[in-house]
Amino acid sequence: MLPSAERLRKPSLFQRVYTARKSVSSDQLTLYVLARQARSSPRRPLAGFVVGKKVHPRATDRNRSKRRIREAYRLLRLSLEEGGEADLKNRLNLEQWYSIIWVIQGNLLDKSWAEVRQNVVNCLLKAGEKHGTKRVSK
Repeated sequence: MLPSAERLRKPSLFQRVYTARKSVSSDQLTLYVLARQARSSPRRPLAGFVVGKKVHPRATDRNRSKRRIREAYRLLRLSLEEGGEADLKNRLNLEQWYSIIWVIQGNLLDKSWAEVRQNVVNCLLKAGEKHGTKRVSK
């Protein structure tokens, strides 16, 4: 589970990310991002997770979908911090985002864990390429 300091909870922050209109999509997910201001200190982004009732009518299925994405994101973030995937860490550059929102569009409950993780990585890479700041490697 993500620490509460990293969870996006306020409706006003959700609205701020949506109105920025910076998003990327895969077949199962849509990722909305809000870039960090230059004056703010680098830290992990606030993360929010959303599943609509049209995707999963039952609340238990919506919650399970959110838990799968949340865990895939958390494990990816931890592996990047431990230095397991140095090349991927430079390409993702999570510190550039102030907040991110994962909107689940498809049925993730039928997907394997590897597919869920790959969807998360692909969305983060696309967001970095499309909306991210150019990072100079040292």
